[in-house]
Amino acid sequence: MLKPADALFVSAGSKIKMKDIAMVNRHLILPVALLSLAACQQLPDDVQRRVDTMNECEKVLALTQGTQNDFAQLKGSKVNSPLMSAWQPKAHLITDSCQINQYNSGNVAYECTKSFSIEADAATLFDDVAKQLSTCLGTSWQSTAAINNTLHYTSNASEAKITLSRGKGLDHETPWVVALKISR
Repeated sequence: MLKPADALFVSAGSKIKMKDIAMVNRHLILPVALLSLAACQQLPDDVQRRVDTMNECEKVLALTQGTQNDFAQLKGSKVNSPLMSAWQPKAHLITDSCQINQYNSGNVAYECTKSFSIEADAATLFDDVAKQLSTCLGTSWQSTAAINNTLHYTSNASEAKITLSRGKGLDHETPWVVALKISR
């Protein structure tokens, strides 16, 4: 006697149990999922090759355009963080000091922070990045200076907002900090 869980399907004279169909489906799902995952892994390598050949202005423009889709094309490997989702970016405007962060609010930002022991080094980097942004963003972007060595960049043609700042942090060995944030 068959139990309800062993319901039968009759097709061309063969009897197939429902649990047999479920097993076949499970065996098909794993290979399809693995193939899909492998296909997704190909894109970042291609994007990384393109990023590696970009000049500094192309990186700036890619990042401002990346705000439209939460920097999806520029996300590298995921970073373990208990407070938020974070990724290493494929492009660094400030050498090896940037990260793409997704906060609990859902907001996503490209953020860089570089610390220095000497204030003059922080000032030099701040000036260099400000010059790079002004050169690369073009005339459709406006920069406004705020108090405490902070520059804000906005454009009517883009949802992106850029903030570049310089100041003193809490670390006693490297107290001088330059921070860059690109977000919507």
